Amino acid sequence: MQLTIFFTAPGPVAVPVQYGHLLQGLIYSHMDNPVLRSYLHEQGFTLEKRRFKLFTFSRLLGREVHYDHAAGRLVFTPPLRLVVCSPIPFILQELGTGFLRKGQVRLGDARMVVKEFATAAPRVRQDTLMVRMLSPVVVYSTLSDEDGKKFTYYYSPFEPRFSVLVAGNLAKKHLLIYGRPARTEGFSIRPVRVEDRDMKITRYKETVVKGWMGEYEIHADPGLLQIALDAGLGAKNSQGYGCCEIVERTK
Repeated sequence: MQLTIFFTAPGPVAVPVQYGHLLQGLIYSHMDNPVLRSYLHEQGFTLEKRRFKLFTFSRLLGREVHYDHAAGRLVFTPPLRLVVCSPIPFILQELGTGFLRKGQVRLGDARMVVKEFATAAPRVRQDTLMVRMLSPVVVYSTLSDEDGKKFTYYYSPFEPRFSVLVAGNLAKKHLLIYGRPARTEGFSIRPVRVEDRDMKITRYKETVVKGWMGEYEIHADPGLLQIALDAGLGAKNSQGYGCCEIVERTK
């Protein structure tokens, strides 16, 4: 399920270049139920040793955006929108109620007014889906070098391991949400419109994160495709990565 929040402002909206943590904070602070807010922020849903928050969100989407070199900030031209996705409707219901109740929001030093909402619940029935990333998809492994020192390796969508790890991540979410194993046979994710410039190096607080924008064709069991839309592709979804939308095919 998707919730789109539309914002307006009297003038341009300037935010730090690395603003993902501000959007995450905005989402948590506007969850109307304090118990839910605390649970998701502090714990989340546990599967074995992994914790999932089961929501993801887009980058801030505006009519126009440019980089202000003098100020070192991104400047958006209103109206703006933010897409939040979750397989748990209650999360989005509480979030929508919180935004509606407050009416005005603050993102860093910028102030915006909540204009309206839109909800969508696209249902996946086919086994092939074309998606466009609304925030970078992040796929990584923790490896060790020759000295035994651990490091994070971020995969490109052009590497075979990328598809394997995306499938495994979706399967874990599927098991957590539905309580039964997913069918992962024949899974593939293929970059269709992905260029070098789609590789994004971002920073979440003090951590450097590499991810990819672009459009991808995913072939999988419809249940896994539904999870991709609702809970996000790849890792670090609740930090603002892996949010995607369906791209309608042109005949």
